[in-house]
Amino acid sequence: MPVRLQLLELTLTQIATFAFPLVFAVVCGRTLGMHDYGVVSFYAALGGFLGMIIEFGFDWYGTREVARRRDDADHAHRTLWNITAAKLLLCATVASGCGALLLLLRPPGEEALMLASLAYLIGFALDAGWYARALEQTRLLLLVTTGVRLLGIALLLALVPRLATMERALAVYALVSLATSALTWFLLLRRGLARRAGLEADRIGQLLRGASAIVSGNVNGAMLTNGGIALLGLQADAATVGAASLALRVRMAGQAVQLPLQQFGFVRFARLAASAPDEALRFGRRLLAAMLAIGLTVGALAMLAAPHIVGYVFHREEPLAVALVLLLALSVPLQAVAALFGQQSLIAFGLERHYALVQTAATLLFCALLALLPQWVGRSAYGWALLGADLLVLLLSGAVLACCRPGRAR
Repeated sequence: MPVRLQLLELTLTQIATFAFPLVFAVVCGRTLGMHDYGVVSFYAALGGFLGMIIEFGFDWYGTREVARRRDDADHAHRTLWNITAAKLLLCATVASGCGALLLLLRPPGEEALMLASLAYLIGFALDAGWYARALEQTRLLLLVTTGVRLLGIALLLALVPRLATMERALAVYALVSLATSALTWFLLLRRGLARRAGLEADRIGQLLRGASAIVSGNVNGAMLTNGGIALLGLQADAATVGAASLALRVRMAGQAVQLPLQQFGFVRFARLAASAPDEALRFGRRLLAAMLAIGLTVGALAMLAAPHIVGYVFHREEPLAVALVLLLALSVPLQAVAALFGQQSLIAFGLERHYALVQTAATLLFCALLALLPQWVGRSAYGWALLGADLLVLLLSGAVLACCRPGRAR
């Protein structure tokens, strides 16, 4: 399939992927109000953050393993099934521990929201989209993502404005996660792209060890986004959480435009890094120029639209929400370059431990700024803390790439 067509299909897939959370934010914000939307955002963000623990770096590690040995069907099938089993085990562990803490820390009456978050995590654990990307099955991803997201948007528009309850809103969010995974598996099996393979304890252990460095980086990276919203929900008022969550949704929608290029580029990057490191670096420079151009354009458009977005969602221009949308729109090109230098390049060249250290440093800086900045910048501290963390990831990842010769990475 031509590269341009694959990129187009991945672009449409990501637009559908990020359109649903954005519509979710708009519908819930307009219907539930800033406070109740903040409560829903807390659980949605917590689910997204815990999902990074369950994902355990397998999306990137599994993509690399399958892409490098694409002609070995048995290896691909074994990798798919054993990664899925490992994710389900992690889901059971994380959900049981976190559920107990939520029952102790959260106000009574939120049990239905907790159950919806659990359903979301199960769908996340079953997700096989990474496998389809590794096989470059972009059309299958487009079919699944677009169909399920359109169904989710239809349910949101039909149920939430009429019933106006937090429980219904989060239930639709969880349904989309479960339906996406179920349909992906159905199509993979029906098309013969996945066959049953035995579960192997040794193989699961090997996968866990291989991805362990990546999960540290991914969890620390998620701490800057969904984890940051969840942390904010434990220390700030619900209205601040709602404003920060809307700003994050706008940023994620902007990133959706770049993500197809990131994902497609990583598959090619991983192949070249294993066989031709110098060619991989040349490919990376071209990828950098494209992502920077797209990021600057998208960020500028989001900044111009910030007052209109906030006014539409909350029925008036909330100054805090506008400020946070502006700050996070400014971070779009910065984060794109940071992700290329960090998550993509370091993992592709086998520098997972360096990636984990970089993300850990960024998380520590983010948490410190989130705690210290409110006395100087007030309730917009989340936006400034995120900008500082993204900048640190870019600088440290660039320094690692400059100092470590990728061809010698192990």
